[in-house]
Amino acid sequence: MPRRPTPIPSLLLLLLHSTSAQPPDPLSCVNCVGNGKKCIGDPSVQAINDEDCVLCLKSSSKWTWPCNVEGLCWCWDTSKPKFKPTVPSGLEVSTKKPCEVFTKKMFDEIAPNAVEPYTYEGLCDTIDMLNERYDEKLFQMGSVDQQKNEWAAFVGHTTHESAQYTAAREALFAHGRWSWGSGTYCKPCANENFDWADRYCEVSLVSNGQMYEEYCDKTVTPPFGCVCGPTTEVESNGNLAGLMNPNFVYFGRGALQLSWNANYLKASQVLAESADTLCSQPELVATDPTYAWGTALWFWNFNRPPGDETTCHIQSLTGSFGGSLNIINGGLECPAHPNSYHADAIVTRLRYYCIAATVIGVKRLLSFDGCDGLAQKFEDCNLSGMCPECNEWMMLAEVDSDMPTKMPSPLLPTQRPTIWRSWANEDWMSEIKRRDSSAVGLSNFLGLLTCLVTSYVLLGNGGLECPAHPNNYHADAIVTRLPFPWFTATVTGVKGLLSFDRCDGLAQKFEDCNLSGICALAEVDSDMPT
Repeated sequence: MPRRPTPIPSLLLLLLHSTSAQPPDPLSCVNCVGNGKKCIGDPSVQAINDEDCVLCLKSSSKWTWPCNVEGLCWCWDTSKPKFKPTVPSGLEVSTKKPCEVFTKKMFDEIAPNAVEPYTYEGLCDTIDMLNERYDEKLFQMGSVDQQKNEWAAFVGHTTHESAQYTAAREALFAHGRWSWGSGTYCKPCANENFDWADRYCEVSLVSNGQMYEEYCDKTVTPPFGCVCGPTTEVESNGNLAGLMNPNFVYFGRGALQLSWNANYLKASQVLAESADTLCSQPELVATDPTYAWGTALWFWNFNRPPGDETTCHIQSLTGSFGGSLNIINGGLECPAHPNSYHADAIVTRLRYYCIAATVIGVKRLLSFDGCDGLAQKFEDCNLSGMCPECNEWMMLAEVDSDMPTKMPSPLLPTQRPTIWRSWANEDWMSEIKRRDSSAVGLSNFLGLLTCLVTSYVLLGNGGLECPAHPNNYHADAIVTRLPFPWFTATVTGVKGLLSFDRCDGLAQKFEDCNLSGICALAEVDSDMPT
């Protein structure tokens, strides 16, 4: 019997990271002399001339402007292109290329319905482009296990944000896109007016002369952010009434839904070497693979919380999925407000992360610390049956110090579903968005659910699930139904689950579900699980 690897607490990982031999900080101008090195200023942070940064060559000046402003002055090796480096991990560069670790087969299994601009080739090309520029490599630092961990975290976040690489634009804008003449136009919609079932909105936010200025911080102007301001419909009458030019608005686009005028400019400087490219053509993020992937990679490797020397890239390498989520959406999901959209949406994020971790083959999930409430959400999600993709990470293993570890049973090898779409797809995400305003707490129906599950299968869906036809949706869907009576029975304290008779094949499905590791373990005795 193989021994389960001992989980390494994320605190220890961070300690090892911080105490191991670190290379010189490429952002520091201290001792930036000789060998073609030059201390220069970054005008995208503050208005500054390179001459102002000469003061920063001395360590004694660290409390004096401009040296006391993080990242304002940095050390440039003039023998290389002038690309400002990101936060270093201190790890060695792996000899294994990123797309040798994350293969096309893995990509297709995780996102079988991916559409343009989300191509695997575009992802790999954009990573290669950025890794040629910078010493700190995306998905190529440290051991192969660390490469896999970073890939799983990135893919988990981006498949959630982009609905498995099928949504290039924020849904409230993408639903109504019209091509007219040589232009493309969009119809902005308020969440309360949007029909998530039909993906349609009757009421435009720019109709009848209304002005739209979401995602626009007018106090941020070049070189700190794209110029933005109120915009309205292209025409008050005719075919373009209620429509606006999407290139005037900085709403969510791309694999991590880049938004706000400041972020578009910063990403443009890194990806296009010009602030104007994405400021004048933000739609490139929704149409060009270089920018659809590149903006997500820019955020992943360059975006730092104010006053904190870390990135999503660093968090995933040092063992924290929660830390990466806190950078991406911490204000809304760490923790998520009860009964809100984000309380439900975080479930899909966890499911996608588990899918990516399983397909990519990580040894353990990263820690959930760094994001308040995430570890508890993961446990609740598994116990309620809402995260079947995560069962093999929790149901057959302990969650130790927020570090979930997959431990296959020595007697019962785990099996996972081969079709993910039945559990993790855009329709499911749309459903939780529609029911957000009328969410009901689980505690209100736990006891009733225990009694009703079996009879519901028989009376409500027996024609499809008693028994379910092999290899179809209902054969998978019945697996998601089974954890609910187990969970509610545990919470409400019943002595045993109700019988599975009166539904052909259900008892066998329950046993198979447990033996495969997809459901919690229990004995099945004469159709009466206890």
